Amino acid sequence: MTLRPLVLALIVAAAPMAAFAQAPGDAASAPAHRSAKGVGVVTEIDARQQVLTLKHEPIPALGWPSMTMPFHVASPALLMGLKVGQKIAFDTQEAEGLPEITAIRKP
Repeated sequence: MTLRPLVLALIVAAAPMAAFAQAPGDAASAPAHRSAKGVGVVTEIDARQQVLTLKHEPIPALGWPSMTMPFHVASPALLMGLKVGQKIAFDTQEAEGLPEITAIRKP
């Protein structure tokens, strides 16, 4: 094997590893979590999974339009007393996977 094909093979083999090292999900380049406040209506409560689905108003601080989406809740206690159809105000922070609700209050 001559040197040129060997060098080419090494470059081709190393390219995916270099791209992986610079991937957007890399912990060193991960952006900080952003927090915001929102208002929405409860559409579903999954206490076992600690997931609350809300039809929320726009959340400009996160660039989110109004939509219906699931949120993880930081504590199961946040779900106590909630009912489907109830309007709530909430604090949320972006997270990998589902965004997380850290506080709930009456609007």
